[in-house]
Amino acid sequence: MADWMFDRRGRAALIVDGGCFRSGRGTVVAWISGDNAYSLGGRHVGWFENGVLYDSQNRALGFLRDATGYLPARPGTAGSPGMPGFGGTPGRPGLSGVPGRPGYGGWSPADLATYFDDG
Repeated sequence: MADWMFDRRGRAALIVDGGCFRSGRGTVVAWISGDNAYSLGGRHVGWFENGVLYDSQNRALGFLRDATGYLPARPGTAGSPGMPGFGGTPGRPGLSGVPGRPGYGGWSPADLATYFDDG
């Protein structure tokens, strides 16, 4: 089941849909494998653990409404917009290895809605 992910300001910005992340328009922008997040090309770009997405420096990018993972602070959340229609899912590439994980940081300076845009 798809669910909205909220950014550090509590705004719905990204969709978690099973084994992938989707943009607010419904297109696949990244992959989930275990507790790891990968770009569309298969490069490791962060961690997704207990409903919280962390960037490559282990700083919080966003969270699901029912997340239990570490957050530096939990903002109030706005209402969730309706779900967009979803297009097909592209073929999944081979995924890179997982780097060592640093300790938790604060909030990431990156924007959740555009974090995966560089592929």
